[in-house]
Amino acid sequence: MTSNQSRFSHWEPYYINGKELPLHQVYQLTFATLDQQKAIETMRQLCLTASTDENKRIGLEFLYSYGFLSDVQELIEQNLQTKNPVNHRWAAFYQIIYDRKRTKNQPYDFTKTKAYLEKVKRLSFHEDELKCLSDFMHIYAYFELKQYNNLGHYADQLFTRIFYIEDPLLKELFSIRLDEVQVIFHWKRNEMIIARKFGYRILNTTGSLRKKVEVNNLMALGYVFDSYDQAMIHINRALTIANGIELMPAINGITNFTIPFISAYHGVTDGITTTDKAEQAHLALARGDRETCIQLLSEFESLSPFQQYYLGKALGDKALLEESRHRFIKEQSDYFYVKLPINELQKMKVNYY
Repeated sequence: MTSNQSRFSHWEPYYINGKELPLHQVYQLTFATLDQQKAIETMRQLCLTASTDENKRIGLEFLYSYGFLSDVQELIEQNLQTKNPVNHRWAAFYQIIYDRKRTKNQPYDFTKTKAYLEKVKRLSFHEDELKCLSDFMHIYAYFELKQYNNLGHYADQLFTRIFYIEDPLLKELFSIRLDEVQVIFHWKRNEMIIARKFGYRILNTTGSLRKKVEVNNLMALGYVFDSYDQAMIHINRALTIANGIELMPAINGITNFTIPFISAYHGVTDGITTTDKAEQAHLALARGDRETCIQLLSEFESLSPFQQYYLGKALGDKALLEESRHRFIKEQSDYFYVKLPINELQKMKVNYY
C-alpha cells in the first residue's frame, strides 16, 4: 500500500489490487453510493492524494470546477514535482487559471486580464485538453473585457475539441464549463430561450455549489426584463447557497449589485441597500430622488454605459441615452442590456425596433 493509500485506508474500494482507479471511475462510484456533499469531499481528498500522473492532472480540473482554489494550488505543486512533462504543462496552465481566479479583476481595470492572456499565448502545448483550456481562457478574457462578439469563435472550437476528449470526467467538467459560456454568449445576444436552456441544464447537472451560485445569478439577471418574481427566485437561491458555503465574493456581488439592480429596475426598493455607488444612484432614481442620483453619478470620473443610462434617465437627456445605447452595442456587443436605454428612449417616442 502506498503512503497516499495508508492516509485514507478506509477508501480501499477506490483501489484494485493496490492500483489507484482512474478518477472518472471514482467519480461514478462516489456519486452513486454517497450523498452529494460526501461524494464531493471524497473526490476532493482523493484528488489531493492521487498517485498516478493522469489523476493528478484530471484532479486539477475537478478541484477548480468545484471551487477548491487553495487545493488547486497544492495540486499544481504536486504536478510540478512529477517527472512527467505533460503534468508540468498542465500545472503551468492551471497556475494561470488559479492566479486569475484568486485576483479577480476590478471593473474596467483590464491590465491583469491582458497579462494572463499573454501568458497563455506564450505556453507551448499540443494536447487537446490544453487547447480546450486555452479556448476557455480566451473566452473568460473577452468576457472580462466586455468584447462579447469574440466569444462565438472560441465556443465553436470548444464544441469540436471537447468531443475528442477521452477522459469521461474531464469531458463532463469541460462540457459544463462550455454550457456556462453558452449562457453568457446567448444572453448577451438577447437570445434568452437558448441561454436559459443551457442555464437550467447546468443547474440540473452540476454538483458544484459555487457553480449553482454563479448560474443562478446569471439566470436572475437574464430575467430582469421579463419577470421580477422569477429573477428574485433565482437570486434568492444563489444567495442561500452562497451563505451556506460562506462564499463572500458572491454574497457581496449579490447583495450589492444583483439584488439592488433588479429591485431598482422594477421599483421594488423597500429595505434595499448597497455599498455600490452606481446602484445607490439607481435606487435613488427608482425612488424618484433624481437629485441624489445625479449627485452620486457626478462623483464618477467617467461613466459606464449603465451609468450613462441612469444619468440620462434622471435628466431626461436623449443624448446621454443615445450614447449609452451606442456604447452597449459598439463597445460591448451587448444586445441584452442595450434594452435599458432603448426602452427609455421609446418612452420618449424614439423608435429603435
